[in-house]
Amino acid sequence: MKALSAFTPWRLSKVSFPLVFQQKNQTRQTKGKRVMSNVGLVCIVVLIALSAMTVLADGVSEDVHVVKWPKGTHGYRGSMGDMIQLRDGSVVMSYTERDSSIAGVKSEDQGKTWGAPFTLVSAVKPPAKGSICHSSFMRCKNGDLLLSYIYSTYPTTPYYGHNYYRRSADEGKTWTDQYVMTPYPGYVQAHNDRLFTLSTGRIVSVAEYKAHLPSTSDHSGYTGLAFFSDDDGFSWQSSTNTVDLYPMEVQEADAVELKDGRVMMFARTYSGHPVRAYSSDGCVTWSKGEEMKELEMPYAGLPTVRRLPSTGDLLFIWISGKSQDKNDPKINWRCTLSSAISKDEGKTFEHFRKVRHDPEDDFGYQCVEFLGDNLVLMGYHARDGLHVARIGTDWFYGKD
Repeated sequence: MKALSAFTPWRLSKVSFPLVFQQKNQTRQTKGKRVMSNVGLVCIVVLIALSAMTVLADGVSEDVHVVKWPKGTHGYRGSMGDMIQLRDGSVVMSYTERDSSIAGVKSEDQGKTWGAPFTLVSAVKPPAKGSICHSSFMRCKNGDLLLSYIYSTYPTTPYYGHNYYRRSADEGKTWTDQYVMTPYPGYVQAHNDRLFTLSTGRIVSVAEYKAHLPSTSDHSGYTGLAFFSDDDGFSWQSSTNTVDLYPMEVQEADAVELKDGRVMMFARTYSGHPVRAYSSDGCVTWSKGEEMKELEMPYAGLPTVRRLPSTGDLLFIWISGKSQDKNDPKINWRCTLSSAISKDEGKTFEHFRKVRHDPEDDFGYQCVEFLGDNLVLMGYHARDGLHVARIGTDWFYGKD
């Protein structure tokens, strides 16, 4: 594990050293008593250090390199999936293997270490064409696990892509056959970590639909919509309208339920800023989208919005930095994965932080899992494979 830039271990010294000097000044001069005093001093210093580490725990970020692959030109952008905590407390992370199967790895120590990979969904086999990727997990009301993923024939034309889902009643040991989750004509995709439940019990998955340029210009012509289920994920229906800002795209959207009952969509664009839209009827219909000028997005990347369980504030995560290969300026990287806090339901933002930043790396397609109130696991891709950041909730309220 390697610590991220926000981890400042020097604070331990800053706390401990003055107390050490104070104890030395109070040491008695007799030889026997000096030994006893020094033993006590060591104990005090150790206790202080442990106490300081406990205080720092919520504010620490550390990085675990879970899936190690050869360094690529870009990050492994289609590979990251999702995480879910099982009933025994372990965490499973899904991802797309290089053979296009969906694999899983398990951690039994809250993301510090991860076991060997195992297959969740086998790769598409000839003569069928296409691939599967961008998996999502959620736990249904009846206790089942639901696993969804994109099946796409891209770049074959005409473009075809949809999400399918499988269910497990035994904590992921076995899975049902696949069923369609996005009943809609054309090219429709819900990306990784895009399943959530409203306070009404409705399950929602936010998606993109290629309403314009249906078989050309991969990153253009997309609109935003949602698919939802009112029977615990067995059947699905779509929004009755889409968030359409063409020629601006509305891509790879996420969403969160607000305190007033509305749902806010948060989507990427290539305009330099993300966009948002609102639904007042549980994702059946959507308002016209609007650019979020408060947030810079110089290179479109998957956006995430979640409500922090410990504070109730909204956590926004997105790509805020773009860089170029010094040797080949045609190669662009999403070099900064950022976060911000909103205390007023997405109207204003504060506590801007860099989760990862490296001008020679490429990050994104993050997934987020809360373990209790004080620990966030965030999976993401980089040029050398897949990583998990273990982040104390307080870290998001700090400063870079």
